[in-house]
This record gives sequence, C-alpha cells and structure tokens, in this order.
Amino acid sequence: MQNFDLFGNPIKTPKTVVAMPELPKAAKIAREVQTSITQVATIETIAKFKNASITQVDVYRREAGTAPINPKKENNLLSQNGNDNTYNGYLSPATRRYIEQLMSVWLTSVEVTNDLKASKKEVNGEKVFPTFVTLTLPSTQLHTDNDIKEKVLKPFIKWLTADSSEVYKKGPKKGQKKGFGVSVYFWRAEPQKNTRIHFHIICDKYVPWEAIRAKWNQCCEILGYVSRYAIVQKSIFKNGFKINNTALLHDVEDYQKIAKEVLAGKPIPENIPEFFRDYLRVSVKYNKPMSVKMIELCAIERQKATYEKNMACGFTNPPSTEIRAIRNLDSVTAYVIKYVAKKPTEKALAPNQKLIRDSSGEIMVQTMDNTYRNSAGEIEPIIVSTEKYVPQYEERKINGRIWGCSDTLRGYKPDKDEQIITDEVGRTFVKTIDSIDSDGVITEKLIPVPVMKYFTKKLQERSVFLTVSDKGHNIFVSPPEEINATAWQFVDWMVDVTGREEVEAMSRKVGASFEKMNGRIIPYRTEKLGYPMKPDKKGKLKPAIVKQSRILKDFSPQLHREYVAYYTHVFNCIYNKAA
Repeated sequence: MQNFDLFGNPIKTPKTVVAMPELPKAAKIAREVQTSITQVATIETIAKFKNASITQVDVYRREAGTAPINPKKENNLLSQNGNDNTYNGYLSPATRRYIEQLMSVWLTSVEVTNDLKASKKEVNGEKVFPTFVTLTLPSTQLHTDNDIKEKVLKPFIKWLTADSSEVYKKGPKKGQKKGFGVSVYFWRAEPQKNTRIHFHIICDKYVPWEAIRAKWNQCCEILGYVSRYAIVQKSIFKNGFKINNTALLHDVEDYQKIAKEVLAGKPIPENIPEFFRDYLRVSVKYNKPMSVKMIELCAIERQKATYEKNMACGFTNPPSTEIRAIRNLDSVTAYVIKYVAKKPTEKALAPNQKLIRDSSGEIMVQTMDNTYRNSAGEIEPIIVSTEKYVPQYEERKINGRIWGCSDTLRGYKPDKDEQIITDEVGRTFVKTIDSIDSDGVITEKLIPVPVMKYFTKKLQERSVFLTVSDKGHNIFVSPPEEINATAWQFVDWMVDVTGREEVEAMSRKVGASFEKMNGRIIPYRTEKLGYPMKPDKKGKLKPAIVKQSRILKDFSPQLHREYVAYYTHVFNCIYNKAA
C-alpha cells in the first residue's frame, strides 16, 4: 500500500515510515516510547462523474491547525500546469478544465431536468432552452480585440439579457421585445482562419435567428463593419449576380448530405429553400437519388435567392451569425464543450525534435543532430539540447479576456464565516439562523446553493497520523475504510468493462502529478457496455454517444437517483426553482 508524506507525495524512504498498526497497538507503542499521536490528514479516494468518463483520484485533506503548509505550494501554482505566462492570449489547460466543469454542470442540470427532445417543435422564449450562437464580423477587422469586445459584444449581451417583458412603445420597433431575458450565458472569443475575432455564445433561452442577426449587425455597425461589408458586396455584384465558387462547393456538400439522409428515411428539413424541398419530394417519391448536377443547380438557386434578398436591403443585413438550437443532439454538453473549451492547435515540432518528460514530470523538447558521424564514420544522432517545452500555436492570440459568463454560472462562493453543509447526495446548503424565540432558542434553516462541481462520490478514506517522540517522528497511514460500496463497485466494474490496461494507459498520459494522486481515467466505452454503434457522416460505424444519466440508470439505479437529485438541486438553485 502506498504511503504519503505531509504534502500528499508518495513516501520513498520507508526506513522511517511504517504501515499503520491497529490503533490499540499503536497506542501501546506510544506509551512505551512516550510518543504523541496526532491525526494530521485524511486521504480520500473520490470519483468524479464527468461527461464521458469517471476520474478517480486520492485527495489529501489536512486537518486544520495540525499540518504544516507545503513550502512548494507557490512554485506549484506557477509551474507549467497552465497557470504561467506561456498561455497568455490562449486558454490554458487549467482554464479549459474549469470552463469544461462549469459548462458540464450547468448543461447537465438542464438536460436532467428538461426533456429537450420532447420540446423539439416548441418555440417558447420563457423556457430554459440551450441555444448556441456564433457571431462573426461582416468585414475585415480594423479595431483591437478589446475595442470589439467593449463596443460590439458588450451591448449585444446587454440586449440579450434585458428583461423579456419590456417592449418598444414607439418607433419602427414598436411592439418588439427589448431583450430576451437570458439569465445564464457563456461567451468565448476565438480567431477565425482569416484572423478576425469571432465569438461563440451559449445562452439559456430560445431567441429567433432573425432577431439575433439584426441586433448583432446593429452592434457591428457601431464600428462601421456593416457599411464596409455593403461597399465590398456592391463592388462584387456591380454587374449583377455571379456565382461564388468557394461557397458553392460547401453548399453542394451540404445538399448532398441532406438528400442522402432524406432518401434514407429522415424527414425533409424545414430550414431549406422551397425549390430544394420540391426536388427532395420527387427523389423520395420515386426512390431515386438526386444527381450531382441537380444538387449543384439547387445550390446555385440558393445563392441567387440570397443575392436578391441582400440586394433588396442594400447589403445591410450580412450573414454574420449562426444559430443552433441544440435540443435534438445526443449530448448537448459534449457538443457545446467541443467549441467553448477547444484547444489551440500546436505548431508541429521540427523533424529533429521530440517531446519527453523529465524526472519531475515536466514536458521538455529534445533537439537532435541527425548529421553527426562517430569515429567509425557512421551517422549517430546525438542530443543537442533539452529545454522546457513552450508550445507555439497556429492561431493568433486573443488580446484581453478570452471568455466570460453570467455571475449565475460561476455558482455560489461562500464567505469564510458561512457554514456550508453537504448532504449524502452531494447537494450543498448554507446553514443560517431562521429565528430566535423569547427563550433564546435558535431555529436554524438550510438554504440550497449551487456549487458548480461534478457529481462526486467518496469511495474510501484513510487517516494519516503523525507520531512525535524523543527518537524522532513517523507517519502512519491507516488501512482504507470503504465509504460508499455502491459507487466503489460501479467504478471498479467500469474499469473491468473498459479494460484495466486501457485505463492504466490513459491515466499515465495525464502526467506525473496525476500519477502521484493514484489517478485513474475510466472512459465510457459505450460499445463495450452493449449500446449499438451508430454511423458517422461517412457511414462508418462509431461508438454511440450515451448520456451519463442513461448509463447510470441502466447499470446503477441507486447512483442514477442520486445523480438526478444532485443536478436537479443545481438547476433549481440557478433558476430559483423556475424552469
């Protein structure tokens, strides 16, 4: 069994450390050598139920006032774990993990408490309904990232979050909503391939795409981006309509996919031009695929229709937005996180370089000389240098803030003097005084609060004792005590299903610090759990995306009940019990 020092690191000098004896025996030893025994910490083995995996780690919790502060703490915070200047302008690994947790907890709470697929055709601006929006600049970026965030994005979010009950009382917008009452939102800034800044926003209300586009273009025009777009478009189409061949390739690919899916039995999409819809009906009626030429003609007609619409408004309503109501996806959470917590693309190393880990677990880049010849005249690669790896990225940096969110999404941050209670499910409450009667009897109450952390179960724990005597000091770690048999059995069963070798291989990739915590990554291999595989866009069978709640419901009903109760608690706290 692995023992740990006061800072949670594995002990490598067993000469002065012995396994924890039974407590009566330990007390006898203490009497014989006049040794004091103090519990200084607890090692908890916990399992975090994430979006597509379980993470198991040992957490070292010091007893207040009994254990010294780790002198390496400050160095650890500034180390190459995503918290130093290496990632200025990019999302660091630590920030990505934090964002992923916030979004996972929020969206899972929405998925668990709302039947999103059942409201597929319902348009309800008052109901919690995740919507994914992408906002782009209509023309070449001429202002700084910070100017655009302050003068374009900020007023757009202000409009999005304005009271949904207020309407314009006069003017051209008379009767229209001033805002949509979005209470929870998250935004992420990224550079496009053309280097312009663009934004991904996930909000909790249905907002009509026409309103989104009109408002975003209005905000962009504060800095003149719509006017410049109109000038360019009028120049391009000064002699009338012309085909955009780059866009045509994309449209043809889009239409081919739709035509194939419809012929295979899927319903005809609603958001396509009527002329394309007519051809699809004929294709289905005679059970014959549309020809490439016919699909290309439909794509050209789409461009013509867009051109005529833009001409009618003088090119003042550019296609600067993309709105996706993500209710009909297998996993809302997985889809959103793919965008908002996306890693920057690292530039490839030189052919004579490779990444290694040094003895402390830090990533280093090793440069070789592949032209060196030894005394025998044979080419013998030699190491030229080994340096700390500082990643370089394909995308440009974003200046200033990279992301932001509503205060609600950050969850409850208790004050130091507040007493937080966590029940057996993991739900959190603040204990406060409700009343004091005439006899001085205090009545307390628990106020539910949202803590934005994954559904977590404690599997087992061990106590860490420090003995002090004239002969020095020793550390004893008690045998593990099982805390939650249901969770422990489920996690261990998942390891067996996935395969212990695969789990160990994935866990090693995380790094040395994770290994010190006895960390394990246990992915959900849905095909091994018996869920049928599904074809991807190219028809190739791939493992299905299955929600965590479904897996728990099928294989551990008790954990599923607690999981649902936990995320229902989070949802009710965020939305004040109003869904």
